[in-house]
Amino acid sequence: MASREGGAAAAAATGRPALRVGRTREYRTGMDTELLAIDAGEHAAAAVSLFVLCGDRFEAAQLFRSGALSLHMLRVEGHPVSMASCTVGDHQWMLARDALVARVDARAFVFELPGFFYAVVVPANAAGGADRKCATMAEIFSRFCAYHDLTKAEGDDDDEAGEVNQNPWARAYARIQRLKRHTSSPATGHVTAADAHSDDRARQMERAVRTSAVVKLLTRSLLAGVLQPARHLTITLANAGGTSARASSAAAALPSKSVVSDLLDAIETNRAVPHRRGEARRGGGLGWWSLNVEGIMLLLRVVQAVRGRKHLAAAAGAPAVGEKRPRDEGPGGREGMRGGVLGGGGAFAGGAAARRWCGGRPRKLGNTVGACGSS
Repeated sequence: MASREGGAAAAAATGRPALRVGRTREYRTGMDTELLAIDAGEHAAAAVSLFVLCGDRFEAAQLFRSGALSLHMLRVEGHPVSMASCTVGDHQWMLARDALVARVDARAFVFELPGFFYAVVVPANAAGGADRKCATMAEIFSRFCAYHDLTKAEGDDDDEAGEVNQNPWARAYARIQRLKRHTSSPATGHVTAADAHSDDRARQMERAVRTSAVVKLLTRSLLAGVLQPARHLTITLANAGGTSARASSAAAALPSKSVVSDLLDAIETNRAVPHRRGEARRGGGLGWWSLNVEGIMLLLRVVQAVRGRKHLAAAAGAPAVGEKRPRDEGPGGREGMRGGVLGGGGAFAGGAAARRWCGGRPRKLGNTVGACGSS
């Protein structure tokens, strides 16, 4: 009931209508709410397609996953922390407030990730109606991401390389580059170190796999209380000085894309990068959150411990934990929360924190969300 009242308060404070949502699952320190689901059904033609857009101009787009699509929102109780994520099949990624999401066709969306791009294509025969589902997706993205609808943009027919008619993704690339040149938003106004490797397709595919594993690790750590917001996150609320105490307490911070990029860099270099102060900045009425160095090092130790368990199991001649699963897939849903991090069964030194992992209990908490994702 408290979460329902908080959502209504924030919806009233922001002036935006509340989102209708599906089932909410409650965990030890947070809740996971389904915002949208597109069931793939029994026919492959009804599956949502997920592409990794490789190459200098997306000319080497590769089908990466296909299946059901779901959009979820995570909320941490007692702290103004929220995070939305998108899943296709077994692959999951985070929706960050300063990460570009562009609608490039009636049923196609492009997502900016650290060092590469995803594209999601919804089939015309999607259950529940493709047009209605895509309209709902656009509404969700406008709340959680730096969303742009490029289907209504004018002047897109002139392509400098003359390739827009040869590859359906080349037109999307041209539109996104045009958008980046004409905006100074934090989502599109700078080039990251990972972008320097945009021509390395193998790196892009590997980073895509790691991104899903990192987001699953982050989600479970927040829901199970392993990551403690007061200790491991940097949270900046844009409305901290607001006049309404109730509205301020109901508002929630959204993640910066640095949450994923910093964690990926730490795993690849085996050390935490210096925390960038001020990364969580202007959010259009919303706050921002990111991992601090202590939070990054905590999750890095989890990854290292899981790797160590797998190496020990392999050396002993036993199958490594989770080795039959796809590389980016830890145990999902309720079983994943019970099993631990990335299929590792919980792997902190001494095992104290590992015992905090818990399963979720399905519980209907209402059908509207206003607190998180409103701008």
